[in-house]
Amino acid sequence: MCGRIAGVTDDASGLLLVDALTHAPALGHGVPLATTRAQAPTTMPAPAQLGDDHEHPNDLAVQRWAVIAPEGREGDELLAQVDPLLKAREREQGAAVRVFRVAPAMTADEASRWKRTVYLQSERHRRDLPRYQLILGDLHLVSQDLQISQAVDGFVGRLAFDRGEQYAAYCEKLLAAESHPASRAHAIFQAVRDGTAATELGYRGLIRPCVELARDLRGRGVDEFPAEPLELGSEEPDEFLAAIRERGVLLSLSHGLGAPRGGWSSSAAQRDSQGAMSFGRDFGALRGADLGSVPCVPGGLWFMFACFGAGTPSVSKYVRWLRMLAAHGEPDAVDQVLASLPPSGSPPFIAALPKAALANPRGPLAFIGHIDLAWTYSFRETDLGRPILRTGRFLDTMTSLLRGNRVGVAFDALFRWFAQVSVELGTLDAEESADPLRRARMWMLRQDLAGFMLLGDPAARVVTQAAPAARAAAPIVPGNFFPGMTVLPSAASGPVELTRLEAALGQLLLGTGDVARLAQGLGLTRAELEDMFRRYRAGGRAAIGR
Repeated sequence: MCGRIAGVTDDASGLLLVDALTHAPALGHGVPLATTRAQAPTTMPAPAQLGDDHEHPNDLAVQRWAVIAPEGREGDELLAQVDPLLKAREREQGAAVRVFRVAPAMTADEASRWKRTVYLQSERHRRDLPRYQLILGDLHLVSQDLQISQAVDGFVGRLAFDRGEQYAAYCEKLLAAESHPASRAHAIFQAVRDGTAATELGYRGLIRPCVELARDLRGRGVDEFPAEPLELGSEEPDEFLAAIRERGVLLSLSHGLGAPRGGWSSSAAQRDSQGAMSFGRDFGALRGADLGSVPCVPGGLWFMFACFGAGTPSVSKYVRWLRMLAAHGEPDAVDQVLASLPPSGSPPFIAALPKAALANPRGPLAFIGHIDLAWTYSFRETDLGRPILRTGRFLDTMTSLLRGNRVGVAFDALFRWFAQVSVELGTLDAEESADPLRRARMWMLRQDLAGFMLLGDPAARVVTQAAPAARAAAPIVPGNFFPGMTVLPSAASGPVELTRLEAALGQLLLGTGDVARLAQGLGLTRAELEDMFRRYRAGGRAAIGR
């Protein structure tokens, strides 16, 4: 699609939401940013602390892995379904898996209090806190606000399905993928260009710049971007599915289905269709029911940019702001968003599309999408005047995955921007002279970033990490500290003396040694010493049952 799209200007923002029946956008054109001058409400506190960037972020023996499950019988049943995964993670980290049980429907304040009084108090030392956390259950069992709070400085994902056996099926798929690791994956980019202002903003401001930046990075070297970027031109669901049959990291941009005019016919219809990937009036939508066992970036990750793509909250963070838009001549947007929220007394929910994708035995291992509305603010920052494209923060997530990092680490590359913007917005709140237009734009940016949610085990990997180059002749020296530990030879003196090696590892345990310097003194590479330290620590913990 070429040419100028009505409403696509530098002074506009877009909303990726359409009517489920007509596929007409909730906002027919870009929203002029000047309409955000009204004071936007602050509904989410700034984080109390930023993440602690530990060394070895992919090492479960260092970072630890835990589960957050709802209280009561439902939580017990979910834990039973994922027990094989818990046992596998316990073996991998050489320590018991911590299980935290939480009350349902926590507010942001309650989630913050739980984190401070329970989670942070569960270990004497912060470095012993499990940074990888897998939440079990839908949004009514473990709230979105709790996931946001934990993700500020943790690697947090969620599994939410409609049937217990789907949890078990996901775990089986994940563990099978880990037993047959892949060394590469495709990088796939897709924008549904349906002629609306929001999707055109998304194509010009996110998808196309991502492809161009990826190609530029790859031109500098394969390690800069480890896959050839592929931009899909498919315009209908069947073509789209045919193009994503192999393992990959997929970034798609489209409208998500919202309530049709007059509202959803039932809660079941809403749960089945809301957030589905719209391909426009002519081609309909891709729903969870369309996936079944069809190959869909198998073993990969789907990053879906669309309203309600990951799920629907009980109350939209944007309702008060949208009422301000109504005062500037956009009443339809308010009505459609309100109609898209669950009826009074109905719970919030994870969308059917990611549930189906993750339960699909030939589907992805993880999914990133929006809870609530998805705007263009997260990749087109506007608070400093003219829009600034932030393509890099999304490509960084894809690059991280393709380099072999766990999905929680890759998602953190994006979500840490939420923490940064929250701190800056808190600073503006304290300044009486702050420009209300800038504050409103930053509030929208923060809410847009906060809406991203990771679904799937945060410890999953799309591809394996590149292994360090092996040294020739790596004999096992008698008296090794635990079975399987290989002492590599020093370039100068043959096998490293055990006492020298243990002394170096002891310094690393105490946090008093420099890895690079110690490795050089032993005649090892840094990667070799780090690997020895990881296995030494895991073996020691396993020996004492920790």
